[in-house]
Amino acid sequence: MPNGEKKGITVRIDADLHAEVSQYLRDHSMTMAEFVSLALDDELHPKNQMKEGNTMANTRTIAVQVPEDLFQRIKDYLQRNNMTQRQFLIGLIEDELERDQTERESQNEAVSGDPEQDEDNPQQDEDAALDDPEADSDEDEDESEDEGQGFTMGM
Repeated sequence: MPNGEKKGITVRIDADLHAEVSQYLRDHSMTMAEFVSLALDDELHPKNQMKEGNTMANTRTIAVQVPEDLFQRIKDYLQRNNMTQRQFLIGLIEDELERDQTERESQNEAVSGDPEQDEDNPQQDEDAALDDPEADSDEDEDESEDEGQGFTMGM
């Protein structure tokens, strides 16, 4: 809360859900206040809007274990930035995948060389070979002279 004032919320929930939340809190070294604050903030002010059509019905779970000191650093970061672990991790993953795609596209452009050259047009390759004086070998020149109009194309 921006002004630092704290207020209480008391709710009654199903015993099974309470047990599940309690286990989650133990597993994630969180207090109930941290958990409820993050859950409410996430619901009221989502940081990462889910893409259109992406619902809980088509999501998958990714779980990783991290060293305790890294977990505490992440927890502190999340608290300072009012983010959930889910928001944080999805943001990191999306950023990295986007960076990788951009890098691959740049590499593909660099490998393809001249963007003016059409890879599906073999005539350009033939024209380039005809313009290259080094493309003909001495043997090919002899054949061309004997036959008059012949040329060879290296593949």
